[in-house]
Amino acid sequence: MAFVGEAFLSASIQVLLDRIVSSDVSNFIKGNKKLEAVLLNKLKPTLMSVRAVLDDAETKMITNSNVRSWIVELKDAVYDAEDLLDEIATEALRRKLESQDHQTSTNTSTVKQQVASIFSSLNPFKDGMVSKLEEILGRLEPLINQKHILGLKENCRGENPFQRSPV
Repeated sequence: MAFVGEAFLSASIQVLLDRIVSSDVSNFIKGNKKLEAVLLNKLKPTLMSVRAVLDDAETKMITNSNVRSWIVELKDAVYDAEDLLDEIATEALRRKLESQDHQTSTNTSTVKQQVASIFSSLNPFKDGMVSKLEEILGRLEPLINQKHILGLKENCRGENPFQRSPV
């Protein structure tokens, strides 16, 4: 049995995973290999690991205060990741719209577009995102390591915690 807050956490994780592979976000991060590596090679598998044990954690939090604390910390980190991915998606959309405006404008010269492209590739916004993502991962990875200490099992959907196992 999951509480409403934890159901939102599970949904947030799925939204994050979907957003990471969305075409707008993918196109936006392709210019920054470090951002792409952090998002796709670190954050995505970390979120998938969390999602795998979340059902078991939601069940065990009823009787185990350590699991309850783990979920609270996890929730904070996931919501921070969600905020950051919202920023990335917003910036990706802004650039997409900006690009469409440049393409439809007949007064914009090719040289101006090239200069704008150079400056956008040097954008500190992307570097700030990398450090924010690394900070979020720095919070998520120890939580993932704690799943074994807390005895959380992967993919326990549908198990009844109060049912005796056969002898």
